[in-house]
Amino acid sequence: MKKEIPGTLFLLLLCILLLTAAALPAAAQIRLPCAPSFRSLPEVHGQSRKSLTTLNSNPLLLDYDVKFYKLDVEADDQSDHIQGNVTILARVRNNPLSEFVVELYDGLVVDRVLVNGQEMPFSHAGNEISIPLSSPLGTDEMLEAQIFYGGKTGGGMVNEIDEYWDIPVTSTLSEPFYAKDWFPCKENLGDKADSVHVFITTDYGLMAASNGILTGTTYFPNGKVRYEWKSRYPIDFYLISIAVADYIEYDIEAHPAGLSSPILIQNFLYDRPGCLETCRELINVTVPIMELYCDLFGPYPFREEKYGHYMWPWGGGMEHQTMTGMGTFEFSYVAHELGHSWFGDYVTCATWQDIWINEGFATFAGYLATENLAPEYAAGERTYRFESAMREPDGSVYVPAGEADNDSRLFNFSLSYNKGMALLYMIRFELQDDGLFFRTLRDYVARYAGNVATGMDFRQVLEETSGMDFSGFFDQWYFGAGYPIYAIDWEQQDQTLMLTSTQTTSSAITTLFRMPMEYRLFYPGGDTTVRVYQSANVKTYTFDIPHAVDSIQIDPDDHVLNGIAGLKGNTRSKSGAEMVSVYPNPNDGHLSFRLIGEAGADKVKERSEDPSEVRSGNPSEVRSGNPSEVRSGNPSEVRSGNPSEVRSADPSEFPSGEQRADLIVEVFNGLGQRVYVRRFGGCVPWSSYSIELGDLARGICFVRFSYGDRTEIKKIIVE
Repeated sequence: MKKEIPGTLFLLLLCILLLTAAALPAAAQIRLPCAPSFRSLPEVHGQSRKSLTTLNSNPLLLDYDVKFYKLDVEADDQSDHIQGNVTILARVRNNPLSEFVVELYDGLVVDRVLVNGQEMPFSHAGNEISIPLSSPLGTDEMLEAQIFYGGKTGGGMVNEIDEYWDIPVTSTLSEPFYAKDWFPCKENLGDKADSVHVFITTDYGLMAASNGILTGTTYFPNGKVRYEWKSRYPIDFYLISIAVADYIEYDIEAHPAGLSSPILIQNFLYDRPGCLETCRELINVTVPIMELYCDLFGPYPFREEKYGHYMWPWGGGMEHQTMTGMGTFEFSYVAHELGHSWFGDYVTCATWQDIWINEGFATFAGYLATENLAPEYAAGERTYRFESAMREPDGSVYVPAGEADNDSRLFNFSLSYNKGMALLYMIRFELQDDGLFFRTLRDYVARYAGNVATGMDFRQVLEETSGMDFSGFFDQWYFGAGYPIYAIDWEQQDQTLMLTSTQTTSSAITTLFRMPMEYRLFYPGGDTTVRVYQSANVKTYTFDIPHAVDSIQIDPDDHVLNGIAGLKGNTRSKSGAEMVSVYPNPNDGHLSFRLIGEAGADKVKERSEDPSEVRSGNPSEVRSGNPSEVRSGNPSEVRSGNPSEVRSADPSEFPSGEQRADLIVEVFNGLGQRVYVRRFGGCVPWSSYSIELGDLARGICFVRFSYGDRTEIKKIIVE
């Protein structure tokens, strides 16, 4: 569902759709003669509702499975009243079934109830109809209940005037808890009906649209007409709909690759001068989007029936199965709602807490339409959606149990839609394989076709298809809250660049996001992108870059939802003389250094260190007997296995009268872990000092010397 939403929404306004005479391939781009527009839309979720937004926990509703609904109702375009009957075919699950319970808004009046053709007593209170059975039914026995009712509906069915076109419309919108506002039903996501018939009687001259195929039209002598819609696909309660207005029909067809028959796209537009002309080219974009989605996600799920739109005054859209209500045909709405055919209709969220299964996936599908059909606008849309998600710095995609009955929280635009879209984009980034990513989506759709799924169900398919573990990812991004914030400090010495990433987060709930990150290194004449994995809040990486880097960009292609706290660094080349000499190199873990060149000629003021790097005033050599225990960049976490090995530089070793300044030595192994740090207090130029690495590191390592306002990096080999 994409009802009207708060804030600025990225909308691609298609002024004219330029298609060739031949069928447009799924990946063909749409040429836009005018720029996409941004428009502020009001909130629909805040509209008055006449029924309670609560989930029904009555255990009697779990005693049966709904197999079939038949709605035979009368409505017009002048009021929100309904009259008629609903037949429910159900199979008993728990033996014995002695009481049959369905849900219906108390404001509607129930006239009588038949069970298996026999009139039965009933009660109607608390938005429930309770029907005692004359004799209990056993497991797997079938029950047919027919309920005759009528009156003024609740907020799930409204009569409104579309002021722009000056036309009255009566329509339903049942998601998430409002189907019972207009017909007797069971509001349980996990209990899809196998099929549905919707017969709507209205005034001659009006059109009534609904799910599935229009199988018949019956005209009555009293000036009434009945439209008979039937669908044979599994359908959830909130996806059943009706709309009554003065409509005209405009049909087009899509021709996805691999299908012998075209897919009907049936559209009901207002019968008002200029309406069809205004909407035609915008509606036509449904064709290339349909063909693209079939290529990416698999065949259109309801291809034996149709896809369709009908106009309504609510401004946004609602993905009623095979027949979407639309307030506008702008590109992002058309793409989002069509995406729901796979994600939301065919595979539906198993709980409202897992609304990501519907809205996050459909928003991502809409982004894919932009990426493939109008790629020049993809980066802008992605940036917009990421920024929207970051407006909820403490929010999670998974809806907390205490808010599962709050439709404003369920359809939070920043979290359920845009952060939900970002999760899928980041999963794609983690996989680094589009073929594998889209195979995962197709496998997921195939496994849960016509059924319901949770976020954990999708994770299971993802892990099975990819062979990767995404438990940490879902703990951080699905159940966790917020997003990572990066502060980068880098420096380059000749060809060696050292980059330290310090990650904080926007929420105290999730304090670390373990994940890959990309950095783009810019230098005269070009750039290089490096990809690293951050497994700790502070991490240092080393790169061999044969260019003088002048700037670095974090997440240059916006693959990750993140904030930036700071970025600083510099490149230093060798002057006539080096600052530090290291020997021997290679070595066996025992090495020495001395200050030489210009560094030894000046009195250097002690460098002010970041206390997160080195604790000032502590000249101790901190050593770790186990490099796996080293937490990069935070010496407070560098452990010494033997306190007797901690020692200080002895000032008495320095020749008297020499200029003295402190020097910081840090050693990083090939994984970027800092395995050694020591402050040499009162360091004397040209004097030799020893570094004892022992077994802390092997292979190629990097030593960073910080002396006053100067830094030098040396590469060493420990054999």
